[in-house]
Amino acid sequence: MAGYPTTIAISELEQVLFLAMEALKQQYGPLGHIPLAQDFYWDIPGEQLYTIEQEPADLTIGQLSEDSQFIKEGLARGIVGFDLLKASHLLRYISHTHPTLHLP
Repeated sequence: MAGYPTTIAISELEQVLFLAMEALKQQYGPLGHIPLAQDFYWDIPGEQLYTIEQEPADLTIGQLSEDSQFIKEGLARGIVGFDLLKASHLLRYISHTHPTLHLP
């Protein structure tokens, strides 16, 4: 039995994100905004996130509105790797609040 892949093709990830954005545009319009009904969330610090042998000792609090603002600023200043983290928090929220999102 083959295990799960240990890589992800950038083109596959890009396609999933593109299709998800297209579905959201169909729901909210091409210039629509997704409501952030919740703002704060629990987050596990990066150095503890992938160390599953040990239960996380420190949870931090993140804020979706701050993540959104950071993304806007990133578009103005130029995207950096940290913007992906902020986008991932927003995408996680969207995936939880839109579980029946139909991808074309």
